[in-house]
Amino acid sequence: MSSFSRPVSRRTVLASSVGLASVLALAACSGGSGSTGSGGSGKGTLTVSNTFAPVSMDPALSGNGRAGTMLTPAYEPLVRTQADGTLVAALAESWKLAPDNRSVTFTLRKDAKFSDGEPVNADAAQKSIEYWVKAKGPFSVNLGNLDRITVDSAYVFTVWLKSPNPDLVSVFNAYWLAGNLISPKALADPKQLGTKTFGAGPYVLDPAATVSGKSYTYVPNQYYYDKSKVYWDKVVISVYEDQNSAIQAFKTGQLKVMVSDPITGNANKNNLPSGARILSDPVQWTGLLLLDRKGETDKPLGDVRVRQAINYALDRSLLTKALFGDFGTPTSQLQVKGFVGYDPANDEDYPYSIDKAKALLAEAGYPNGVTIRVGYVSNTLNATQAQAIAGQLVKAGIKLAFTEAQNFGDLNTRLGEKQFGAIIAQSNSGTPFMAQFQTLQPNGSYNTYHSQDPELTRLLAAAATAPAAQSEAAWKAVYKWVDDNAWFGIISALNVTYFIAKGVDAPHPGQNLVIDLVDVKPAS
Repeated sequence: MSSFSRPVSRRTVLASSVGLASVLALAACSGGSGSTGSGGSGKGTLTVSNTFAPVSMDPALSGNGRAGTMLTPAYEPLVRTQADGTLVAALAESWKLAPDNRSVTFTLRKDAKFSDGEPVNADAAQKSIEYWVKAKGPFSVNLGNLDRITVDSAYVFTVWLKSPNPDLVSVFNAYWLAGNLISPKALADPKQLGTKTFGAGPYVLDPAATVSGKSYTYVPNQYYYDKSKVYWDKVVISVYEDQNSAIQAFKTGQLKVMVSDPITGNANKNNLPSGARILSDPVQWTGLLLLDRKGETDKPLGDVRVRQAINYALDRSLLTKALFGDFGTPTSQLQVKGFVGYDPANDEDYPYSIDKAKALLAEAGYPNGVTIRVGYVSNTLNATQAQAIAGQLVKAGIKLAFTEAQNFGDLNTRLGEKQFGAIIAQSNSGTPFMAQFQTLQPNGSYNTYHSQDPELTRLLAAAATAPAAQSEAAWKAVYKWVDDNAWFGIISALNVTYFIAKGVDAPHPGQNLVIDLVDVKPAS
């Protein structure tokens, strides 16, 4: 195979006896019409790989992080987040957050147009954000408390909330997607957003040169407001589910940027082409999300003792070293070191103990062990973790029946059908008020069984409204509750990992959590 990997067929397997030797071996091996005009810089083609296809090309229905990679060339956000956490202007030239954190007023730049030639104004922004919320995509919960949007003048609008959000401006950056404004003409027929782009970014998708699920080609947007930042004549993003294929393509010069994972980074850090490098920052967590906390379909998960047993049966230090090397740190909590709410004491809650795990299972009424159904999206990171985690848990009598989904859309469909009670996945840490929407809120995209608890609700409310001086302690209390109640089986804090070829400049992901392809340019 040359450009991209073949789709992995769906399959369900019972992983009951994979030893750590296998883990070590694996780790060692391991557009709108009229918008395709000129404007390139004559610097050639930026070739990029991503580990999976997008859920959708519609910003309202797509995923963030690496799942949103295909959106970044074509959709300009209202603001951008720098590696140091600073918010900088994009479509919005300025903004003002109200003292009560319940509204933000944006002033748009006056020279921006969508790729179909429509002006980017306050009316268009209102329509786009309202559509983004009503579409009920995976991250619409971030604005679940939206009250209204008012158009204050031609280029000024205000977003009003029903309750405070101290990180409200960040909702509109390139990571969280609500600020990826869509042309009002396109919103008249939203179905076309799945195959074309109608943003105000530097590029526009070329449908004729795109194979959905495989390879996405972008050409310069003739209406982009700053031609000096159109660094490439073409951007091509290809899907490589198999990172072994991707790293070979990178080493042979087929890829300038490889969106990768810590397993591949660890295995190849000392074997890179001349001038190539890895950009990597610790911002992620990975492991088991124990979603069915009421035991609706996977009954054992409804007992906190079973979830705690899973945590005791994970040798996080051994798993992290074998799988990720220097690109991971053992942890059992959602917040990575360096982010608000991280507490080193939480990492002492579940010392590795097969005996303790077995005792908890017996106490919960499962002396002969349990079988848990687990899903994951097919890629190198998840598939390797699946085998490694299963090999650990089986020693305590916990067997994992895996379902491998082809992509996030497939996984979400299966979750909706409640085909499994847990998933193997990863997400980023970050400002806790934003991070909690996906994992801890009842309608979060990583809370598909809508788990909630009165005490957790109280703790979240207290943390959200705590004065700055008390914020750290308040969020630590939230994550302590989550850890004690074993909502997750996190194994590691991960470094988000990008391979960058010689001759290419790119920023560190840092507090932006991902690398925005708009900032990738030929080396000066």
